[in-house]
Amino acid sequence: MRRALGIAGALAAALTAGGTGLASAADEPVPIGPDCYKTLCLGQSEQDALATGLVVDETPGEPAQGCNVLDLRPEEGQGHPGNGVFVHPTRGVVEIQGTDRMRTPEGAGFGQTLDQVRAIYPDLHDVPPTDFTYGADVPGRPGTRYVFAFKDDGYLADFGLEDVAGMDAC
Repeated sequence: MRRALGIAGALAAALTAGGTGLASAADEPVPIGPDCYKTLCLGQSEQDALATGLVVDETPGEPAQGCNVLDLRPEEGQGHPGNGVFVHPTRGVVEIQGTDRMRTPEGAGFGQTLDQVRAIYPDLHDVPPTDFTYGADVPGRPGTRYVFAFKDDGYLADFGLEDVAGMDAC
């Protein structure tokens, strides 16, 4: 359920707010993937994720169900409302959602069109249950994918790096 609130909720906010969420030209994008964003990595425990200093827990305590969502610190860039780092109780970090300061190592990030992302990831495929969310396998990392959500105008409004089985457990 929190998963649906993550990318779908962020996209709804993006559709309302508009804009592309692009970083300024002075900011050099930081890669998110193939396993990590800086020192924050898929599979880390919540304690280890918090120890990186890249995230905070704005709602401490046990989640009602599924995964806890940590917030990236503001200096890591602007994401969309509802974005964050999803942490499963046993699998650890299962998704790191992107910000305007991040790009995949292959170059995908906020503000690009569906066609531009498809050119980077020819295996881009639909990710149900929505019709605006797509996934692409992370090269050389079975079970890991990038997930992309596009606004009605065709521009990338949200993206992240995820452990597919872990997110399915959220």
